[in-house]
Amino acid sequence: MAFLARLFSKKADDYLAKGDRYLASHCFFDARTAYEDGLQRHLGGKDAEPADDLSGTFRAKIALANRALAEANIAEAEHAIDRGAHAKAAEHLDLAKTLTDDPDLREKAEKLLATLVENTNDTNKLAHSGGACASCAATKPETRAAARYEDPDLSPLDYYDLLIRQLPGDMYSRYAGLGEKFAYAYLAASRDDHAEALALLEEWGNGSSDDIYWYEKGMILHRLGNTQDAEASLHAAVAENPGNPLPHLGLALLLIDGGRLDEAVERLDAMIAREILPENARMLRGDTCRLAGDADGAIGHYGTLLSTPFARPAAEKLHGVLLQCDRQQEAAAVFKRYLGGCCH
Repeated sequence: MAFLARLFSKKADDYLAKGDRYLASHCFFDARTAYEDGLQRHLGGKDAEPADDLSGTFRAKIALANRALAEANIAEAEHAIDRGAHAKAAEHLDLAKTLTDDPDLREKAEKLLATLVENTNDTNKLAHSGGACASCAATKPETRAAARYEDPDLSPLDYYDLLIRQLPGDMYSRYAGLGEKFAYAYLAASRDDHAEALALLEEWGNGSSDDIYWYEKGMILHRLGNTQDAEASLHAAVAENPGNPLPHLGLALLLIDGGRLDEAVERLDAMIAREILPENARMLRGDTCRLAGDADGAIGHYGTLLSTPFARPAAEKLHGVLLQCDRQQEAAAVFKRYLGGCCH
């Protein structure tokens, strides 16, 4: 599963709120999935009317998540170029172009591709690997996981690498070294194949990374609706390694989704004080204020993020709260400065 696991939702608005939390936490793939699922729930299989504001909001959010994914792919392409992996860079750049219509991003991807062509004598190196790289061809578990693999432009293990790039701090390097069996468990969870994910996770568990085992198990159980066991697993992950930030954030999300706002606030405030993903925690802290009807508190927390890498998602939330409070002039100022004419 990706950084923040997908959780159950029953209403379109629930999907929108969850997608916003994923987006704020830089979990762009899960954000896009939540928005897409919410749009389908809202439409009920029918085409949207032109005046349907909620459909428009979902589509704008999907585009925003896709743009973030495109940016991530361009960043990965730049890393690949630096280490001379031109074929890998071309894959990321081609994928970035398919993800967004943003002219600036598409132009950047085109320029990087042109640079690759100019600096290689063997243009065949720029062809897609199509999932036939040596690491993938040598693995048997691929036959199970690839059956419902959704992205033909990347092999499953490459796609796993893209997903775990969203993880904070040193967690990427830890996840990158967990082996193929864990990777396929992670991919199964990202597709909501819960039974497959749990089975692969149990096969993988070897005691060397118990905090990750308990965290991933807890998030899968949470998505299955088994809140009690999920919470116990997440607490076990924290006890195993308090320095792993993911279980702390997972517990906060579980508490928010369960309506246990007081407990969520306590945990989030502790995360902020201990500098455990403080910006993520601050964003969720603003969400708890908004859910509790404390507009001033939400404005304060979102406002503190405007000078951070979370500025845009914080500004979107701040803009919405200011409008709800009929503070039109302040909302317009936030929109002009931080949202750059992209209205959601």
